[in-house]
Amino acid sequence: MKLRVSSLFALILLSLGLVVLVSPAPPAWACSCAYSGKEQDARADLIVTGTVTEVSRSAIQLAVESVEKGTGAAGTLRLKAYPGEASCGYDFRAGQRYRVNSVDGGTGLCVGVQPLPAAASATPALAAPGRPAPGGPAPDGNTGGWWLAAGITVVALAAGAGIAARRRAG
Repeated sequence: MKLRVSSLFALILLSLGLVVLVSPAPPAWACSCAYSGKEQDARADLIVTGTVTEVSRSAIQLAVESVEKGTGAAGTLRLKAYPGEASCGYDFRAGQRYRVNSVDGGTGLCVGVQPLPAAASATPALAAPGRPAPGGPAPDGNTGGWWLAAGITVVALAAGAGIAARRRAG
C-alpha cells in the first residue's frame, strides 16, 4: 500500500512539475523600468503627437501637431532622448510620426513612445509597450484560462491514477 501511495504522490509531483515547465514566461524587457501604457501616461507631464525633424545623440526635435497633456509645446519641441532600447532609450527616426510622453524634458522607452502612421488617417495607431493592440491579446500574453485547463488536467490525471491504483489493489 505504501508503494502505491508514494507512486501516486510522485505522479502528482511530476504532473505539477510539467505544468510549471511548460508555463509561459512573463514578457522580458531589456530595461527594468517598463511601465504599462496607462502608467506611462499618468507619469508624463507632457504628451504630444508630432513628426521628428531632427535626431542627435542626446535629443530629438519634434514638429508638434497636437498636445494631449501639458502646456507650452506649440510649434517645435526639443526633448532629451538617447538611442538604444536596451538602455531604455528609443531609436527615433527623422520624418516618422510619434506619440511621445515626456517627463522632466526627456523621453524614452520607459517614458512612453508610440510610432504613428505617416499620414493622418482613420487607421488605428500601433500599440505602445504595455498596451494591447486593437483586437490583440493582453500585454501580459494572457490568452485565456489555459492555467485552469492545465490544473484540471493535472487533477484528472491524479484522480485517474488513484482510481487505477485502487482497482489493482481490489
